[in-house]
Amino acid sequence: MAGSLSGIQASRHRIGGEVPDEVDSDTQESEPYSDISLLQIADYSANSVTLSWFSDGNNDGFHIYRKSKYDSEYKLIGTVKNVQYSMHYYTDDKFKRGIRFTYKVAAFRLSSSDTAPGIPETPATPEPTSMPVTKPPSEEASASESIRVDIPKVTLSSVSRSGGTVTVKWKKVSGVDGYEVFRKVSGGSYQKIKTVSSANTVKWSTDKTSASKAESYKVRALVKYQGNLVYGAFSAVKSVYSSAVQKIANKFKKLQRLYPSGKYWNHMNKLKYNSATVTNTPCHHYSLDDISTCNHYNCPNGILGFQCYGFAWKMSDLIYGRNAKIKKHNSFDKCKMGDVIRYSGHSVIVTEKHKDYVVVGECNYGNTCMILWGRKVYRSELKRASYSRRY
Repeated sequence: MAGSLSGIQASRHRIGGEVPDEVDSDTQESEPYSDISLLQIADYSANSVTLSWFSDGNNDGFHIYRKSKYDSEYKLIGTVKNVQYSMHYYTDDKFKRGIRFTYKVAAFRLSSSDTAPGIPETPATPEPTSMPVTKPPSEEASASESIRVDIPKVTLSSVSRSGGTVTVKWKKVSGVDGYEVFRKVSGGSYQKIKTVSSANTVKWSTDKTSASKAESYKVRALVKYQGNLVYGAFSAVKSVYSSAVQKIANKFKKLQRLYPSGKYWNHMNKLKYNSATVTNTPCHHYSLDDISTCNHYNCPNGILGFQCYGFAWKMSDLIYGRNAKIKKHNSFDKCKMGDVIRYSGHSVIVTEKHKDYVVVGECNYGNTCMILWGRKVYRSELKRASYSRRY
C-alpha cells in the first residue's frame, strides 16, 4: 500500500428483514437471499482504492456507489456479478487523495422483466469494473466503507538565486493535480505567486524578485474534484538572501572549501607557512602552553591576532576586503551575516543570522586550533558580546 491512510470508518447493514441463522443450499436456491460480508479496503494507492467483500447470497450482482462531502448524493460507479460463496473485488481508479469517500456496495436482483447488459464476472484479481445496469433492479442488502488518503507534505528541495532570478525546486507528489508556490518578502506576509497545473512539474523560476530583500518560499500540493480544491500541508520554508547578501554567502561557501571544518589553522610540522596554511595536526598549546605553532594574522584593527581572533578577522578581510571600514555595535538584533563577534574571550564570524541564534565560523573552539563551520550560538550566550561589522 502507498500513501497515508487516515480515519477508515466501516459500517455494515442489511436491508430486507432478518436472515435465518441456518439456511441450507436448497433453500438458498429457491428463496431470495442477499449477503455482503467482510467489506473492507483491500488495497489503496495515491489514485486508486480496491474494495473486497464476501457473499454467500444468491442475488444477481452488486452495485458500487461512491459519495463525498462534495457530492449531493451517491453516484453509481460500477457493477460486479455475484459468484455465490466467493470473494468479490472492485477497484476505483478515479479515486482522489485528500478527500474522504464513502463507498456503498448494494446487492441487487433482476426480475424476469428487467433488462440489463451482461454483468461482469468477479475478476480473479482486483480490476475495476464500471458497467451500471440501464434499468434499476431491486436492491437488497448493502454495506459501506469510508477512506481518506492524505495529501503528503511537499518536500522542498532547494531555493536558489542567480542574479535576478530565483528558482524553486521540489519533489514530485503522486496522485495530485498540481502545486501552489507561496512567497514572503522580508517584512511582509506570504502570498500565492504561482499555481503549477501539472503534478510532473517540480521546478519554477521567476525574475520578478526583490533584489534588495530576503525572500522565503514554501510549496503545497493540490487536488481538484468537482470544481473544488483540496490542499496538502505546506512544505518546510527555504529562503534566499538579497542579491548583496547572496554574494557574501557565496564567498563563505568558497572559504569553507579553502578552510575546511576539521582541519587546523596552524603550521604544525611546517618549515614554511603563512596565515593561509592549514594542517591535519592539532596544536599542543592547550597542554604545553606554547602558541609557537598557532597561526596568527595582522588584523585590520592593528592587532596581531592568534587563533580564534586572527582567524575571524582574516575571514572578514577575505569577505569585505582589507580596507573595509569597521563599525562596532552591541545589539544581537542588529547583527547580520559577516559580523565578527567577540564573547567570553572567543571570536567568531557570523555565516547565518536567525531570530534567536547565529551560525558561525571559527577556529580553536576546542583549544586545538581546529577550524569549525556551522555551530549555533544562541542569543542567551551573547548578552555581553561586542559586534563588528563592515557594511
